[in-house]
Amino acid sequence: MRWLVTGAGGMLGRDVVDTLRRRGADVVALDRAALDITRPDAVEAAFAEHRPDLVVNCAAYTAVDDAETDEERALCVNADGPRLLARACAASGTRLLHVSTDYVFSGTARTSPYPEDLPPAPRTAYGRTKLA
Repeated sequence: MRWLVTGAGGMLGRDVVDTLRRRGADVVALDRAALDITRPDAVEAAFAEHRPDLVVNCAAYTAVDDAETDEERALCVNADGPRLLARACAASGTRLLHVSTDYVFSGTARTSPYPEDLPPAPRTAYGRTKLA
């Protein structure tokens, strides 16, 4: 099975790649320079070249405070990019694991971890873009 990890230059991406490689997985690690998930042509080319069986999307606009003033860019990376990945996965029969955040919730839940059926209620631009 070939894994493709997007956002492989970030903290989460590096950890995912390291864990998979320690377990002997066939991993293609692509950072933002190697794959800009917001560009349809780049996503298409990455799928054509690497032919992944499973994509782990660790790519994200994670500058929480900056998202308040740059919500359009955050939305592009956190919503449009994953949409492109999902479409490419659907077209090629590839599975997709998309990583989100607790920022999609209000932060007022009294249980931990959050239950899977807790309704989202983001309070920040970052949370809204991750929910999208």
